Amino acid sequence: MSSRARRLLAVILLLLLGLAALLLIRCGHPATPQATAAAQSAPATPTTTSSSTPAAPAPATGPKPEVLSPATVKVPAQVAAGAAFHVEWTGPDNAGDYVTIVRPEAQAAEYGHYVDTRRGTPLELTAPMETGAYEVRYVTAASHTVLGHAAIEVLPITATLSAPEEVELGKAIEVTWTGPNNAQDYITIVAKDTPDGRYGNYTETKEGSPLSVRAPTEAGAAELRYMTGQGSKVLARRDVKIVMPETSVSGPEQVVAGAAFTATWVGPNNPGDYVTIVAQGTPDGRYQNYAETRRGSSLQITALIEPGEAELRYMTGQGSKVLARRPIRIVPAEISLDAPDEAIAGTKVPVTWKGPNNAGDYITIVPASLPDGRYAGYADTRTGSPAQIAAPKEAGPAEIRYMSGQGAKVLARRSLTLKREG
Repeated sequence: MSSRARRLLAVILLLLLGLAALLLIRCGHPATPQATAAAQSAPATPTTTSSSTPAAPAPATGPKPEVLSPATVKVPAQVAAGAAFHVEWTGPDNAGDYVTIVRPEAQAAEYGHYVDTRRGTPLELTAPMETGAYEVRYVTAASHTVLGHAAIEVLPITATLSAPEEVELGKAIEVTWTGPNNAQDYITIVAKDTPDGRYGNYTETKEGSPLSVRAPTEAGAAELRYMTGQGSKVLARRDVKIVMPETSVSGPEQVVAGAAFTATWVGPNNPGDYVTIVAQGTPDGRYQNYAETRRGSSLQITALIEPGEAELRYMTGQGSKVLARRPIRIVPAEISLDAPDEAIAGTKVPVTWKGPNNAGDYITIVPASLPDGRYAGYADTRTGSPAQIAAPKEAGPAEIRYMSGQGAKVLARRSLTLKREG
């Protein structure tokens, strides 16, 4: 072996020895701990899996596949139109599955009245109003697959109505009836030419037979109708005439503005009827001061505070229709105020007055610039005359005012000068 080869071999041996030494040093040190001292002292949390079998990964969540196993449907052979009936069923009861009633030729996705199967068995369906052959189906929500069905026949229904031939406007009319009495069926009274499906005053058939229905406030030909709650179909009808009752209202030819007066009346006295006083020209249906007829045939009504031509009206509580009217004149009240021309600011001023002394009337002393309707120191007229009234504390022009309790209207005024004391 040449000297060069020997030197190369020696270098390789030295490198191998160095690597071996490094490996020995590395293996001699302990491994770095992966947990803190506290973690080392605490016991590991147990798992539900055994130490020998690793836990399986949790499956991805998602909708359950639709079960399309056959279903059964059991129903009566016949049912009256609009009536409720029971359905017994078996089936997969997927989320959203339902039972419905449809024509036999209906597509799978079509439905009529339906109930979700989550409500259990038996469940209740309502028959349609149209008669004939139908089918009750168990249908899945996702794919609209019909899993089961049963035939059912919807039979026609009838109703009858018996009532007086005429009734006074606004009065209750007694109606004897026969009919299916399905949920929300009702009897209504409408003008003769009212289209089918519309309704006026009504009472539900669940109230029994006989029942009462209030006539409208329009005189003329009308019709009682038995209506289905489902679809508002007319099952029976009967003519009835609505007649105008004798109605009148009377009172004095004139009355002092804001004063109470007596009005008498003759009329139907239906619930909510009232007598009102309004300014002449007020549109029908509007009202102002009033009293209800239930308080008797002689009523106390307060006249309007504005003088002028007015009208007494007998009004229906239903629809505010005018059944009778009478003109009445409202005249201004005679009012006078007597007091010193001057007074000390902040003192009481004696005021002698004459006036209507209507409910709530009062006399006030205010700065002359204060807008009408406002007040300062005052005395009610019911305390009598003369009245002692506190004047404003500020010196200057002032005014004594007679104010109406109705609407705080200034009915009379008198100037007053307020001076500083001394």
